Amino acid sequence: MASRLTFYLNMVTKLQPAKAVPKIWNYLKYRCQPRKPIASISRNSPQIASLLLTKRCNMSCSFCNAANFMHDHSSTWQESEADLAKVQKIFENPLFSRALLVDLLGGEPMLVKELVPIVAFLAGRGHLTNLTTNGLLLADRIADLKKAGISRISVSVYEANRAALEKDLPRINKIYPVHTNTVLLRKDVESAPEKLVETVRFLKESGCLDLRFWMYRPMGEHPDPAEVLFDTDPAYLAFRSMVEQAAPGFCFWPPPTVMGPIKKLCPQLWQRTGCDMQGNMGICCGIDTMLSGPGGNLFEGDPDTIFNHPTVVRMREQLLDPQSEPPEVCKNCNLLGDPGW
Repeated sequence: MASRLTFYLNMVTKLQPAKAVPKIWNYLKYRCQPRKPIASISRNSPQIASLLLTKRCNMSCSFCNAANFMHDHSSTWQESEADLAKVQKIFENPLFSRALLVDLLGGEPMLVKELVPIVAFLAGRGHLTNLTTNGLLLADRIADLKKAGISRISVSVYEANRAALEKDLPRINKIYPVHTNTVLLRKDVESAPEKLVETVRFLKESGCLDLRFWMYRPMGEHPDPAEVLFDTDPAYLAFRSMVEQAAPGFCFWPPPTVMGPIKKLCPQLWQRTGCDMQGNMGICCGIDTMLSGPGGNLFEGDPDTIFNHPTVVRMREQLLDPQSEPPEVCKNCNLLGDPGW
């Protein structure tokens, strides 16, 4: 079975030692210090930076927050679309400058005209870069992304892009082998597990490095808690067995949501920071809500104030207090008990 250790070792090989030293040191300081509700940027800054490069997408999936972004008419798409100058401005801020890993997200990042220069800029600074894409536009730009120094590409697999991926993935993987991911919904695991197993076989035969199953979390325009998979679901356990028999060691299995009490270990509110191209700050990887009010924008406050936004501090307090219920948004998240890296 694909392991967390394998993932880390693969990423380590992509590091540029000289330029990565300050970022690695920043990470080691984080690992040596206890988590507190108030986090000081002067001690260590977040190790993971998420950039919402665009709110546009050329697909529309019910479980994805891109639909919410696309229906947000508070600004034009051009204002919220990345270019090199905007990304450079973001990484002048100490909240982002020492991040070891940068997640390039959307929407669909491949729609961003200056994506390749952005990747080259981040790689040149010594950041690891992880691009998540639906792959529809990847074949024509894969060679340029490789040359720019991309560290990792993860292609999201859905029924809507399956035909295009069947055509393009073998050619893409000959230039730069990609990782893949797909979202597990209860209805698919219960009613069509054989179809999912066939997808696993296809991805492996196409030369992909692995497949990560993302556990569905209720978000997007139409969140549906009924689709959440739990650790005791017989259909999930049977499906996992089927997949491991069909493609031993190919798939990475994050934990499903745990039924009942769970130790709150999630580090996202300490380890990750993220924003869109207008500087609006996100909360964590499990919610598409942006922070509001003072301290909610990267360009309108000092880094410590932003990193210790009142909403985030309250959530940290709930995560740290063993007697407290987890924050509401965390209750259906499969990563609540995951200590991260």
